[in-house]
Amino acid sequence: MMEMSSLDAWVPATYVGRLVKEGKITSIDEIFANNLTIKEPEIVDALLPDLKHEVIDVKIVQKQTDIA
Repeated sequence: MMEMSSLDAWVPATYVGRLVKEGKITSIDEIFANNLTIKEPEIVDALLPDLKHEVIDVKIVQKQTDIA
């Protein structure tokens, strides 16, 4: 999770990022409702500051190919 000072120093590189930084988009629901693309992690950090993530399980998968 980014600290607030990191978000203040953030310079958006995308249109959606600029809208979030300017306060014109205030919820992630607005992004989904308008079918916009999130290309910067700071967008999620700004709109969902208390979001937590957890790795549940990691497994090795063997690729299977059909030899014909």
